[in-house]
Amino acid sequence: MIIASWNINGIRARKETLRAWVESRQPDLLVLQEVKAPEEDIPEEIRALAGYRKFWNGSVIRKGYSGTGILMREGSIGGEAAWEIPPFDIENRTAVLHMERFTLIGTYVPRGESEAHYRAKLDYLENLRAYAESLLQSGRQVILAGDMNVAHRDIDVHRSQNKPGAVGLRPEERAAIGAQIESGLSDIMRDLNPSVNNLFTWWPYWKMARERNLGWRIDCIYLSGGLVGKVAGSRVDLDEKSSDHAPVIVELTFA
Repeated sequence: MIIASWNINGIRARKETLRAWVESRQPDLLVLQEVKAPEEDIPEEIRALAGYRKFWNGSVIRKGYSGTGILMREGSIGGEAAWEIPPFDIENRTAVLHMERFTLIGTYVPRGESEAHYRAKLDYLENLRAYAESLLQSGRQVILAGDMNVAHRDIDVHRSQNKPGAVGLRPEERAAIGAQIESGLSDIMRDLNPSVNNLFTWWPYWKMARERNLGWRIDCIYLSGGLVGKVAGSRVDLDEKSSDHAPVIVELTFA
């Protein structure tokens, strides 16, 4: 089973690229962030994508801003899938599918540039942690995937951008990610690559930043304990460069 997460940075701007990527990679589950469109404005090229069910938490509160979604390949999961937008969701940032084997939580955490938005970010992260933890405590396996907008550790940001006090690097943000992991989730890409210091998923729009790999690892897939042993691989799709974020992928093997 291939599970992917991608901040598409505008589904209308990247409709052809997204369709081609899905047709090429054939993910079983794809979590999208920054859709930047209400559901009625999702391009027909994506609406008509064969073999996939689509679930949208589109840009309703602010049109053209934020928005999330999940694409599920038909026949890939077995059983039913129940869609949920949890009550703590803000700005159309959360997408949840409850399936037989696990619950998939898709998230686009606020950036938090203004003081008010930064407080909202911390509140959102705490609500996200509590929600995932409640599922774990109920016996559910959980996958949390998306753009966390936090570089959890120094190794997750290029040294040229590791500036104390910068949004995305502040101690309370990092502590919130740590609390999420401590509640029972594994940052599988980091666990598989514990000392790799150039493993990035997002790059600023500076000249040659991506070419020089001056990036951040802020796009993550976290797995609960019952899924960690089923991991067959994890990678960043560095070949896909249409967005400022690269897709991240985890492969699971079920008996």
